[in-house]
Amino acid sequence: MEIYEPNEGIELLYTRDCKAWPETLVNLKKALNKLKIKVTPCLIPVDTMEQAELYNFFASPAIHIEGADIDPRSRYTNKRGLGCGRPYFYAGQAWEAPPVEFIVTNLRKLYQEN
Repeated sequence: MEIYEPNEGIELLYTRDCKAWPETLVNLKKALNKLKIKVTPCLIPVDTMEQAELYNFFASPAIHIEGADIDPRSRYTNKRGLGCGRPYFYAGQAWEAPPVEFIVTNLRKLYQEN
């Protein structure tokens, strides 16, 4: 098992009461497979405000690539917290879990930036 430092690699951060994180994990794995990225996402339950600060986390579920939020709308927020039910906006609607195509599009952008 690989050990990652906070904000390194691909992370799926979630609160334990979040009902959308399992679907987010499935969609993330599909997106990684579609892009032929052979990386196992690191699953990180966020239980404390200290963890939320460390991981730049404000609501669940969240996908981070090298510490950057996959959602461009949320990437630069200064908010931190332990909320759940975070919406993702894609194709004219709100989603509880980010859809595969949303993840694919934003993975491509983030990998080009890093």
